Amino acid sequence: MSTEAPPRPQRALSRLRPTPKAREGLLALLAGFVISGLFNYPVVLHPKSLVTGDLGDPLLQAWQLAWQHHFVTSGGALWTGNTLYPAPDSYAFSDSLLGYLPLGLFGDGPYAAIMRYNAVFLLSFALAFAGAYVLIRQLGGNWQAAALAGTAFAWAPWRLTHASHLNILSAGGIALALFAIARGHGYSLRHGRRPELSRPWWAFVGWAVAAWQVTLGFAVGMPFIYLLGVVGLVVLITAVRRWPRFGTRLAVADGAGVVVFLAVTYLMTIPYRRVVDEYGFTRAWKEVQLYSPPPQGLLAAPDSTWLWQKGPFNLWSGTFADPAWVSLPGASEKLLFPGLALLLVALAGLFFSVWSVRARVGLAVATVVVTVFALGSEFFGGDYTYYVLWRYLPGWDALRTPGRLMLWVLLLLAVLAAGALTRAAEWLRTRDTTYDQGRFLQALLVVPLLFALLEGVPDQPHPSPPGIPPDVAKAFEHDPKPALILPISQDVAPFSEFVYQFWSTDGFPPLANGHNGLLPPQYGEIITAATTFPDAHSVDVLRKYGIQQVLVLKVGAAGTPYEAALTRPLDGLPLTRSESADLVTFTLR
Repeated sequence: MSTEAPPRPQRALSRLRPTPKAREGLLALLAGFVISGLFNYPVVLHPKSLVTGDLGDPLLQAWQLAWQHHFVTSGGALWTGNTLYPAPDSYAFSDSLLGYLPLGLFGDGPYAAIMRYNAVFLLSFALAFAGAYVLIRQLGGNWQAAALAGTAFAWAPWRLTHASHLNILSAGGIALALFAIARGHGYSLRHGRRPELSRPWWAFVGWAVAAWQVTLGFAVGMPFIYLLGVVGLVVLITAVRRWPRFGTRLAVADGAGVVVFLAVTYLMTIPYRRVVDEYGFTRAWKEVQLYSPPPQGLLAAPDSTWLWQKGPFNLWSGTFADPAWVSLPGASEKLLFPGLALLLVALAGLFFSVWSVRARVGLAVATVVVTVFALGSEFFGGDYTYYVLWRYLPGWDALRTPGRLMLWVLLLLAVLAAGALTRAAEWLRTRDTTYDQGRFLQALLVVPLLFALLEGVPDQPHPSPPGIPPDVAKAFEHDPKPALILPISQDVAPFSEFVYQFWSTDGFPPLANGHNGLLPPQYGEIITAATTFPDAHSVDVLRKYGIQQVLVLKVGAAGTPYEAALTRPLDGLPLTRSESADLVTFTLR
């Protein structure tokens, strides 16, 4: 028998060939894309003209992604956007989505902005599914458990309440980072840490992915940062206590990864800390109280889920969604239902599981604690729960929506459920059954997954963003002076600040309009003065902030207080007026 080694090119190719685990992970990512595409098929069929949800935040986020493209191709100041002019650092008024910058290298104009947004929108679901899938597999769950976890983490009813919040949907990096760190340390929930399975390179990848997740924003990134602080502390203690088995290579990989994570996190905080210093932005406790969900919100499904609102279970949500609070501002942040399939299997996982009793108790306690924190001030005023975080943890006072902690509840429930499904699969394999009976019983393990998929079927509108009027496009292209567009509305409407901001992706002219989470004080002064434009006071305010043009949309202004601007006399005012088919343009001299 020949012992001759294979040729070098053949050995190189064998190293490049994906392992079974890598193939499974790639298949999970592909499955995530397929399900995401099926659930959102209107935007797949019309990627340049439709968005999911409404014409509010999706247009803001389409502008954000387009602004990254503009920065890469044209330069300038990244953190000072063209909208909300002349406020500096306006791009840091909300989560930046900066980690998606590589996807923003192609395409110009509004149509490309919508297509780019839709591509990232579909990607966010696929990454969430794949991330939770591989995490559960690493922890010791079977493929049915991993698929249920991925489905719940990507399409739980609570997740669908945030269909217009790309920064909240973009949580796949959390699960992927935890998977990679666990794999790097040879850790599984079932067997504990096995040093012989350590893969130092994976540990570094985990910290790097965590850094990428932070670049998407702090709305979900802030709790993640604190969690990784705990993870880092556990890794440090383990390395010190068990150094010979921990190993130098793993320590170096962890050290390098932590340095990357801390450096990226620090750099990301700079513009946000600058905004706080410059504008004094803070979230008052009364805002947290406004967005805190009542306990029944844990079982109230949103109207964006087909099964619970339009399907055979439509009575469920009405039972728990009391009109007394559902009609209040911020109600969508109070619908926290994680899904019945996940809840039931996780409950079974408390008593019937491959995880140890100690692990189950720890998961159950963590689930209850995080759920209580997710209720904010609605749990006995929150004095000893969410208020403690909001008051004492740096950066936490920027988070006004406690219900978003449900992301972590989903992950904890998924791990509990995985223990039950994996134990059930192993128990069934020990039964003395015929081949057909065994296959049938194994097939039953897929039922929770199928039900979770049904719960995740969305029932959401897919509006088309208004096209930019030709005369507005000409003003942006030929004479891009700092401008204000009237009428002004912060609501989701055909003529709103969201829409104008989206239109500005056609050339990115300086625009006083905009909507970016927080609004600077000069914006408030401008819109207050604009209600009486044109008059001496409004002109003085606009000139104070360097605004040289006012574009009044004829159709949009009709029936609003801004309609008077179309005919109000200009006697003695330093203005000139010109009129076209779409708008009346005022130029300040």
